[in-house]
Amino acid sequence: MANEYKLHTETRPKDIQYWTIRHSNEAIFDVSQFDTLHSNEWDGDSIGRLAEQGWDQRYTYEASLIDIIIRDNPNIKSVLELGPGPGMLAQKVLANHPDLTYHLIDKKHAKKYFDDNDFKGEFFVKDLSAGFDTKGLLDTYDLVITNDFLEHVLNPSLIVQQLYKLTHDDSRYLVSNPNWRMGHQYVYRGLFDFDNIIYFLKIHGFVMDEGKVWGSPLTTPPADRLHSESMLPDNLLQSWNHYILLVRKQTYNDGAS
Repeated sequence: MANEYKLHTETRPKDIQYWTIRHSNEAIFDVSQFDTLHSNEWDGDSIGRLAEQGWDQRYTYEASLIDIIIRDNPNIKSVLELGPGPGMLAQKVLANHPDLTYHLIDKKHAKKYFDDNDFKGEFFVKDLSAGFDTKGLLDTYDLVITNDFLEHVLNPSLIVQQLYKLTHDDSRYLVSNPNWRMGHQYVYRGLFDFDNIIYFLKIHGFVMDEGKVWGSPLTTPPADRLHSESMLPDNLLQSWNHYILLVRKQTYNDGAS
């Protein structure tokens, strides 16, 4: 599939040149163009997409994965989801598990939709762009979720360090990591190639739970395997997302001592 790739060069102010070898449809973005870094995200048009059938089907599928995780880990009684938008996934999860304590953190416009629709769970408005304060949260959670979230923040390292402190040795961490083939926006693009995100999470104290990774019902255009995808199973090469389940490493030093 060599024709799916091109060498993309772009001259920026001060003659800085950016080189990428990626999908031919992929563009290069300035950080300032990322809507998810703006306080007005989930205001206006961005809310409208939630009515699309594809989004509802996606959340239904993701809720089914969480059903499996809770079935296999019956100790899960509390959930923290970062960047959930107005909480569509949470509603599907809570419909099946109404006794869960489910906390969500996102922006003010997402909370307005959450409140206007009388959604279940507890919603906190916090700035997640480079970390977050933990006021009002539980000391630890049994399950934490970042669903297509880490790739949108300026300091994913700080976010995951904080998540480590909000988990315990029996906690699970579900990460939805988008496949670059679907043309997603990233702040740090190569970081989210499959091998790299697994390594990134490992050095922050989270390792795969017995190799558990699920694909998406949606598929991407075909493109050759990258060197940074050596660990990615063949059947997930064109999966729109990779849903990775992780556990906490008990020997990780989070720098608190």
